[in-house]
Amino acid sequence: MAVVRIFLLTYRRNRLLQRSLDSLLAQTFTDWVCELHNDDPDDPFPAELVARTADPRITIHPHLANWGPTQSFNHVFAGGPEPYASLLEDDNWWEPGFLAAALPVIQAHPTASMIWANMHVWREETDGGWTDTGHTIWATPDSGETRPRVFRWPEALQAFDGLHSNGAMIFRPLAFSPMSVAASTPLSIIEPVRERAATGELILLPTPLANFALTLETSRSKSRVRWLQSRLLQTTSFLEAVPVDDTSLTAFWARLREQTPRNTNLLFLTAIALRRPRLLKPARPADWLRFILNFGRHPADNLGGLLFKRNKSEVWLWFCQNTKIARLCTAPLLLDKQAQPPVQCPPDKHHSPSP
Repeated sequence: MAVVRIFLLTYRRNRLLQRSLDSLLAQTFTDWVCELHNDDPDDPFPAELVARTADPRITIHPHLANWGPTQSFNHVFAGGPEPYASLLEDDNWWEPGFLAAALPVIQAHPTASMIWANMHVWREETDGGWTDTGHTIWATPDSGETRPRVFRWPEALQAFDGLHSNGAMIFRPLAFSPMSVAASTPLSIIEPVRERAATGELILLPTPLANFALTLETSRSKSRVRWLQSRLLQTTSFLEAVPVDDTSLTAFWARLREQTPRNTNLLFLTAIALRRPRLLKPARPADWLRFILNFGRHPADNLGGLLFKRNKSEVWLWFCQNTKIARLCTAPLLLDKQAQPPVQCPPDKHHSPSP
């Protein structure tokens, strides 16, 4: 049996698929098997590519009908007989040493659910070329520190974002409960949702060992209402389960003010949804003015966003059942992936709230 099963997912990105597969074949760690899943039943290219590659470790898995991203990811997180699994998407690609660097670290942390690596960010151009933006998803420490960073639920950033990147991670399938997320889970929050099911630590390798593609076309929804509902599902479920003191709440507001565009309106809508006026205590006059003007200009969008519990009832129930009650890590608060490494938080006992 191999050590790790790689799930390579593709959908109508034949030019990019070759690059992704080449990065897998270039791995210095070679004890892996790969399922290449083609989510377009009418596209023969992935099967032809596997046949040309003629590597017995790689098998083609054509879908008889389109699964979509969430069902595909649920299949990935069910894993296989191997102790570890990984996801490689057709638009991203790995550096040759990714598997060799990540596997020994997660093997040395027997209670960890997942490890992932920092990623270089590339932008697709209209002529089909790619530009290295010079950025990474996580800040590379000024000191050159490359030791793994261990995170335990809950980190403040998980109220608004996910910690890990699907494109450069290895996980233990048995260290997620449940293994599947709700079928109607929006793709825009698939990573933070998955973290709620992790039973152990999440580990970051600060060294960039993979490449994240900013593609011209994306399957993520462009609907403002759906975007708001996704954000509210994540933030309200976090604040339902995780007590936040006044100091931390003030830091939440400060961080959302710094974003471009400002995202403080999310906390106004969260306070309305949870009926918690206390969440508005750190709001400044400018925040109130911005919210009132935005609500007046886009009443349908804001009111539609507040219907997230009704419109996404399956996802809301999943969040309620799987978001663990725990003490917030405040040593210090992690609210920015571009900040320098915080002090690690100690483990904390937690339990799940009632739906």
